Amino acid sequence: MIPLAYRLRKGVRVEQAGGAWRAVCDLPLGVVKVNAAAARLLELTRDGSSVSELAAASGSDEERVLGLCEYFRHRGMLDVSPAGVAPLGIIPCPGDVRPDVSSGAGDPAPAPSVSVIVPAKDRAAELDACLAALFALDYPADRLEVIVVDDGSEDGTAGVAARYPCLCLANDRNRGQSYSRNAGARRATGEILAFIDSDCVADPGWLRELVPFFAWPRVAAIGGYVAGHHDQTRLDRYEQAASSLNMGERLILAGDDPSSFYVPTCNLLVRREAYLAAGGLREDLRVGEDVDLCWRLRRTGSYLVYSPSGRVLHRHRSRLPQMLRRRAQYGTSEAVLQALHPEKRKTFAVRAPPLLTFGLLGAALAAAEPRLLPFCLLPPVVGGCAAGYGWRGRTPASARAASGWRSPAGTCRSSTPPSSISSATTCWCS
Repeated sequence: MIPLAYRLRKGVRVEQAGGAWRAVCDLPLGVVKVNAAAARLLELTRDGSSVSELAAASGSDEERVLGLCEYFRHRGMLDVSPAGVAPLGIIPCPGDVRPDVSSGAGDPAPAPSVSVIVPAKDRAAELDACLAALFALDYPADRLEVIVVDDGSEDGTAGVAARYPCLCLANDRNRGQSYSRNAGARRATGEILAFIDSDCVADPGWLRELVPFFAWPRVAAIGGYVAGHHDQTRLDRYEQAASSLNMGERLILAGDDPSSFYVPTCNLLVRREAYLAAGGLREDLRVGEDVDLCWRLRRTGSYLVYSPSGRVLHRHRSRLPQMLRRRAQYGTSEAVLQALHPEKRKTFAVRAPPLLTFGLLGAALAAAEPRLLPFCLLPPVVGGCAAGYGWRGRTPASARAASGWRSPAGTCRSSTPPSSISSATTCWCS
């Protein structure tokens, strides 16, 4: 079962003209010529329908329906959201042999076992809050395992972990988060590994909201929403709005494609088999290790999902120098990641209105001081190069959507837009 649902966006209509069907989107302007089957599927999404419901109604398989829905979503005509939460007891994991509960045969299978792995280094107080939240999760206690990996702490971190019924591992010295997470994964017994940072506090529904996505066997990993723990200061509020750990308010689905989409390990669930098969996290990386892992998982043909649910609260760095230092550390991973994954391309927010603003300001500065003219031309030049090389920015319809679906050969054919103003595209879907 693919746990996704699609709904026709406001301002999109399906109409018949001259014996042919077409889907029309008013904003952004787009026209897609479709056959009767595709028109019928779009009509079924008007009030929202799950992929399973669409497949049953159209007599097609779920993967084909997903491909068609993703095509229309990337054309700005459909919105995607998680389908209704599946019963935890019927979520399959690779290799499982479980009763067919859909037919009433046998007893309902238990919920998937989950091993929560928490690396910690000198965070006694934060770890206490993290563990208290984990042992208050709305998830079957007999299917939950918590592993704390003490990464060479010199405070009372080990003592805090000992107060909870969790497995406590200790590194002989500080070895980093990647080593610690891998050590926890090797000792884990759960079908699903759930990674969370020691300075995070999970909502009670954290696992219950994210685990159901594994009902789709092709999902290797899923990340959830990361919110700020505090909002008192301006820096807190900035992190709430622009944290690099927050992936946004829209669901994202990505497979084996050149996009740079990933989810951070402070809120990441992975199938244990997939994690171990990929070799776990690279232990020579102190930053960017989560990006590398997500890209390697996607390279196998599996899907990486982000859902704006399953929230955890993260204690961001509360002082500006600390925050800037951390952002700079993130930046040091870019060259390494590019060398490891040369097929990936970064995405940058490039839109016409900001470029026009820069152009007008640049013209004003150049008029006042001609020697500044070369610098004034930089934003438009960069923008033009970005458009030419296909650098894409964040768009509300896709929320950095990472283009996780590729059009199957022969299913559609796109024509060149009829003018530079209209983004209308004609496509024939079989």
